[in-house]
Amino acid sequence: MLIAVHMSGLIDASEATRGLDYRCPACQQPVVLRHGSQIPPYFAHHPQAPCHLAGEGETRQHLLGKRQLATFFSDWGPVTLERILPAIQQRADGWLDLPQPVALEFQCSPISREAVAQRTAGYRRIACYPFWLLGSRYAQQKLNWRLIECFACWLTGWDLCLLFWEVDQNRLRVVHHLRQTATGAYINETAWVTTLSELVAGPTPCTTVVRNLGQKHYRSYLNQALRRATPTLRPIQEALYLTGHQVAGFPDCLMTTTLTAPIFGQGLILWRIVLTTWIEEQVDMTFLTLAELSQRALLLVNGQTTAVRFDGQSAFRQEQRKLLALLTQAGILRPTTQGWHVCGHLEWARDYADWLENDEKNGC
Repeated sequence: MLIAVHMSGLIDASEATRGLDYRCPACQQPVVLRHGSQIPPYFAHHPQAPCHLAGEGETRQHLLGKRQLATFFSDWGPVTLERILPAIQQRADGWLDLPQPVALEFQCSPISREAVAQRTAGYRRIACYPFWLLGSRYAQQKLNWRLIECFACWLTGWDLCLLFWEVDQNRLRVVHHLRQTATGAYINETAWVTTLSELVAGPTPCTTVVRNLGQKHYRSYLNQALRRATPTLRPIQEALYLTGHQVAGFPDCLMTTTLTAPIFGQGLILWRIVLTTWIEEQVDMTFLTLAELSQRALLLVNGQTTAVRFDGQSAFRQEQRKLLALLTQAGILRPTTQGWHVCGHLEWARDYADWLENDEKNGC
């Protein structure tokens, strides 16, 4: 904690003197001034009297980062460090009192999805926009759904992105244009900015080279995963088995290299495979049935459209429409007033070996 109450006023730890009476601005409990050769000055509660407002333990990274971020965002106006917000019982690491207030959250320690959601919802209740900026613990992680689910947000020019504050370099790393390949891999572009004007301006246009798995390699991967009894693929194969299919023998037309929002778990192709299998089991499919089957298929491939700070429903519905158009063009579906009539089935291979044999014959 960088700010405490002293003699009815607020004092910054960098200007405080040891041995005086300091109190927490939120709970009014006594706090003590601490500093050392490696850690900048800060105030700490006594262990017997923790603050009722949630907060992470202070580290050198967190203390320096809060001050650096206050400087970084100062082009928008004065930044108040550790602003107490009684209406929502929260303490923001930084606060800009703008027409739409901005809160800065510099997250260095572990935090649950529930806690992120709760704090974000609190800011929304007071019409405040929160910037979640992540420390080195998160920067060292490989891009994963938990990071995206908790902290990804839409920023103009940057698309869906994550923000990492690098204390040692005193700069912001923006992992932007977060997307997912059809086989499930997360991809992104990266930029470093040192000024707020650079963040507002957006990234320099660049082209990301995406290496998509070819159909043969992807089917081979699925076949090997089945042989290894990969836990994430097993429920999918069990669902397909009930309809007489094997995942590596999926119809050629379901293969795609489309990039999507990062919501499809193990990938768009597997979602297409599962949903198509279930559609083929129908006779007359209503709009409601389609919605239910689509959602069930998404859950089966470990996908999710709802995150703390963004909603992927629009992207999900777009891929749903594409698949329906494909199946209609293939003669499998015929639109009706209530939904669709299922007219037939796509051609499935028995397994990877059967598909490979047919592919080699067709290649000749």
